[in-house]
Amino acid sequence: MEIKFYSLEEVADLFGVNYQLIYKLVKTGELPSVRIGKMFRVSEAQLKEYMDRQSVGTPASGEQSYICSRCGKKYFSALSISGKCKECGAQLCKACIENDKAEYCEIHQKND
Repeated sequence: MEIKFYSLEEVADLFGVNYQLIYKLVKTGELPSVRIGKMFRVSEAQLKEYMDRQSVGTPASGEQSYICSRCGKKYFSALSISGKCKECGAQLCKACIENDKAEYCEIHQKND
């Protein structure tokens, strides 16, 4: 079984971004990698897994999605859902809370 590995420079070229961004993703663990000596390498499987997690529209297997009860937008990170409706406790996204000063879901927004 042959495993293809990419250098961080090659990954940056594939994505059309700078090396520092890829290095940061590796150092924070967001982009899985293998360290060989002082060099980091990303396997083809790790790269595909990362791209699947970043895909917009559907969560990667095992990941949960969150839907804002006010705007209906779907999020794949709990960090994007930062509040709850004061009336029923339904989830509210960070954008609705910060931009619209929302405190209620779509159903209870008459109180807003």
